[in-house]
Amino acid sequence: MKKLFRLTVLFLLVITTLSCESNNDTFEEDNLLLENETLEKIGPGDTRIICSIEGVPNGYVIEEYLTLPRCPNFNLFLGRFNAAVVKKINTIPNDKPVISRAGAGCNDNYCIWIVGSKFEDNAYVDIRTATGSSIIGTYRGSNRVQYVNAQGQDVITLRLHSEFERNEFARRGLRIWVVNPVARKWADGRLVKRPRGGGIIDPPCNPICP
Repeated sequence: MKKLFRLTVLFLLVITTLSCESNNDTFEEDNLLLENETLEKIGPGDTRIICSIEGVPNGYVIEEYLTLPRCPNFNLFLGRFNAAVVKKINTIPNDKPVISRAGAGCNDNYCIWIVGSKFEDNAYVDIRTATGSSIIGTYRGSNRVQYVNAQGQDVITLRLHSEFERNEFARRGLRIWVVNPVARKWADGRLVKRPRGGGIIDPPCNPICP
């Protein structure tokens, strides 16, 4: 009789232990599911979930407050929430440069001027032929002049260096792109062609010709 009683007690202990483990697994699965659903709702990006005791990390902002079973109820957000979804602050500008107009300049019309907006301070110019896909020239740094004109517009001027670029510019024209290297954005391509003979330079190479 004692043996049967011991076996019964042992059986009940095993059942209870298995039941607790199963409940713990279900609890963890539900908790993980809740966090995944929350992140999906917030959307893609540099997001993560933190407990309130961790505080908001540097470079992050709170997107949504939560209450999660896995987080302790200390140092609560707004005195109520023990967790939050935080998103990394995007410090990279996302403005795309815009070319308003462009043309030939300098006394021999072998320069290119570009007027537009949202040019970064270190913006540069990529050049392709009228029909080709390969970049045949890149003008950055001291190879181009960049400034803001009296109307508050961004201006870049450059002098074509190679004989090949000059010939293409005079015969079929060149396609130009202004590139913002930090934002990794570039303006829509613009075809520019050297006029035959002389012509009025608009705008003039200001403050200096390249």
